[in-house]
Amino acid sequence: IDGMVSGLAERLEDEPQDQPGWHRLIRAYLVLGRIAEAQEAAQKARSIFAQQPDKLAALNSQLPPQLGAQE
Repeated sequence: IDGMVSGLAERLEDEPQDQPGWHRLIRAYLVLGRIAEAQEAAQKARSIFAQQPDKLAALNSQLPPQLGAQE
């Protein structure tokens, strides 16, 4: 499982506009108990989608409360 999560993280470095991919990565980190990495991924995704309100809103609506969804 760790290998698949690492592969997804690497793919997102090459394809950062994949909003559903960011959601999957963040959820995977949370399931694995890697909270700090989930928080880092959420912040990175928010930064990537900062100028795309629809994608940012979709991302934030899918994040759990512990990641502090931001508008």
